[in-house]
Amino acid sequence: MKLVSDIRKIVVPRQLRVGVVSDSQLTPYPHKTPTTFERNLLAACRTMKALGCNFVVYAGDICNRASKRGYETYKRCFDAAFGEDKPVVLSIMGNHDYYFHPCPRHLFERELGQSPWTHYVVNGWHFIGASPDGCGMHRGYSRVRGWLERELTAATSDGSSRPVFVVTHNAPRGTVYGSDRWGDDSLAGLFDAYPRVVNFSGHTHYSLLDERSFWRGRFAAFNTQSLSYVEMEKGKANGSVPPLAHSAPMGYVMDLEGDTATVMRYNMLTGKEELPERRVILPARGSAPSSSPPVFGRGGGRARNTPEGTLITFPRAKNAHSYELGYPDGEVQTYFSDFYLGDREDGEEETLLIFGRRAGRTDITVTALSSSGERSAESIVIKGADVLARKYRRKLAPEIWY
Repeated sequence: MKLVSDIRKIVVPRQLRVGVVSDSQLTPYPHKTPTTFERNLLAACRTMKALGCNFVVYAGDICNRASKRGYETYKRCFDAAFGEDKPVVLSIMGNHDYYFHPCPRHLFERELGQSPWTHYVVNGWHFIGASPDGCGMHRGYSRVRGWLERELTAATSDGSSRPVFVVTHNAPRGTVYGSDRWGDDSLAGLFDAYPRVVNFSGHTHYSLLDERSFWRGRFAAFNTQSLSYVEMEKGKANGSVPPLAHSAPMGYVMDLEGDTATVMRYNMLTGKEELPERRVILPARGSAPSSSPPVFGRGGGRARNTPEGTLITFPRAKNAHSYELGYPDGEVQTYFSDFYLGDREDGEEETLLIFGRRAGRTDITVTALSSSGERSAESIVIKGADVLARKYRRKLAPEIWY
């Protein structure tokens, strides 16, 4: 496979502020009104505009399937948000951008005016954009490794200590949150010899509000979540695509100054910085932060029945990634907390809709779990809940077509 590089030296007149997002998965079908995913992308563009981003990195899966309509929607959102004050945009392809089209790379190049493989030097900072070589979910970079090694050698021989940003759609397996399930084996070991590498990847949809979204080993890595919907590990009663997963599009904003980069997490719908206490300064030193045991706020729990089903409400636990629900008959369920929605304050209450439990009156013991499985010292007991039977229905967004 012949890779045609797009190498550019770019000067941005102001301090470089970079927005990093991915995975809008825009529909190829016509809709009378904008879909949720288009609205999320437009909101992200407006947020990045309002925050003064003059460079945008997009880590793939622009389209749900390769289509002219999807790319037109993508460009329209940028035009509507930024107007004449366009940022520099580095986009790569994801696996979805290869689906169901005879010439997907040609379509990408024609519609966006760039190669799928880029090396931009912006105000002296290296950004290498590496699309996968096809729609492979776990070995998407077998034919790109050689090109990436050449670009990395060139970027890291400049005598600087600055991070070198490498944008891939797939994450190297065994790095960021979600890469155990969705990681790419063909990227294994590639970045180990380049400690300046900071890898941004899409694909997983796993929440970037989990501390595992930042990984530090021989290089550094971030997963970008998505602008479409959150999806996380299987095995939770409220589903790997949890409730309202489409309502919290997230991304990063980076400030580049001197030889350091400050990475901030943003809710791209609300424009609010999330977890400001967990900003990452690059070059990073040591290991990424680990989780701590969850702690419940004060108060008790209660249950009530609604047309949706049985809702239980209890004090939110700080640092809770999930909750374990125990029943007197020995059944145990785990549920994602609503951490992935962001914009929550400590001490508020959390509400869960009970799925997959047979109907009947029962006590429920709620224990909070951290992302690493640490258990809260205390539990909340809800007495005599009259549980209604309800199955979980996986739903990516309100529309049927994507």
